[in-house]
Amino acid sequence: MILFHKYNVFAMVVAMYFFMQTSLAAAPLVLPRPVPLQAETIAHLKHAHANEDSQWQLVVFGFTRCKDVCPTSLGNLYMLIQAASAENIPMNGTFVSIDPDRDSVDALSSYTQRFGSDISYLRFEGEELAQFKDNFGVEVAFYTKNAGNMENYQVDHSTTAFLIDPEGRIKVMFDAVKDAASVAELFKGKRELF
Repeated sequence: MILFHKYNVFAMVVAMYFFMQTSLAAAPLVLPRPVPLQAETIAHLKHAHANEDSQWQLVVFGFTRCKDVCPTSLGNLYMLIQAASAENIPMNGTFVSIDPDRDSVDALSSYTQRFGSDISYLRFEGEELAQFKDNFGVEVAFYTKNAGNMENYQVDHSTTAFLIDPEGRIKVMFDAVKDAASVAELFKGKRELF
């Protein structure tokens, strides 16, 4: 019952965030009550950065064949990691593939390396991917993907990024494309968050 309640609260926060994003200028959403992630989700995120403990983490979802949104999101994650470092906030980033049919481990490794060594990746398939996306409330839509077209289909996905504290709780949600500068300002102006 408690897990169901936490999921509903998180779903409402995500819905409010997307509503706010369409009606107001882009702005990060600092959660007054951080949302704890499930232990399995935390373990996956820690696995992505096996040699680093007690770090803040930025998480974004996307795919390697994305031509504009994903490279911008990852470039912004790189910038945020650098801004956090300047404020002595240990931080790394994780890119979660939403398109495992085309995103091989090699493709993901090569793709994320272009954005710095502090950005890693996670790749899941099937139900494991569905569950991981659901834990964050991430929406994905595939267009023209079918048995006859397994290579050249289109993918649409939410651009929400998540700032997770070292205890595995979502503290800030923001648009990975539009809100990076505002999040960088949080590192300076909202030191109590960190």
